[in-house]
Amino acid sequence: MNALVIDCAVSRLCIAAKKDKIEAKLCLDVGNKQSEKLLPAIDYIMKEVSLEPKDLDYTAVTLGPGTFTGLRLGLSALKAMNLAHGIPVYGIPSLDAYAWPFRKSLESVVSLIEAKEDEFFYAFYLRGEKIKPEEDKEISEIIKQFDAEATILACGPASKVFVERSNELYPLYSVHAFTPENDACDSLFQIAEKMIENKESPMQDYDGPLYVRKSEAELNLEKNK
Repeated sequence: MNALVIDCAVSRLCIAAKKDKIEAKLCLDVGNKQSEKLLPAIDYIMKEVSLEPKDLDYTAVTLGPGTFTGLRLGLSALKAMNLAHGIPVYGIPSLDAYAWPFRKSLESVVSLIEAKEDEFFYAFYLRGEKIKPEEDKEISEIIKQFDAEATILACGPASKVFVERSNELYPLYSVHAFTPENDACDSLFQIAEKMIENKESPMQDYDGPLYVRKSEAELNLEKNK
């Protein structure tokens, strides 16, 4: 299948496209320059696999949680293609996408994205099934949910930071990570095609990002009321 996917849950943008078995991917750690770089990056990746937007069978994006700016940009870009060419957009919860490669793990899995210092967006998975909805908590609150006698596999962009901090603060717990710097592009391809196979509906016009916490602007507005 011909597809374009965007992992925009963190400041490190990753864009990938595939045409049959040919695939190209570009990751950009550009911070607040995401809005400048996203569209040129999409154009570059599409040209690398000789695709035009009209040739795409689907697009997919990390839906959230994650950075407010990145999520809005990624989803807006793909919804523009949907509007122009009728290409279905599949929104995949970010933590699900990062946990996907470990769905057959015998260990409990925690998927993590850094929210603030010592605060993380997270979700727990067992044999690929999410145990409960995504949350946003401090590391101490997350650790309390661990079984002290179990080994926990951490994954996602914040896994390295989380493991280092948890081992420092709670050395008796067994928490480790295999791939702390992985992106979700391959997972987005696989999950979206599974959704298509299962005849699950793509995103609708009114669907937006999955936010677990309010933005700084919203919090400041509430304080000033």
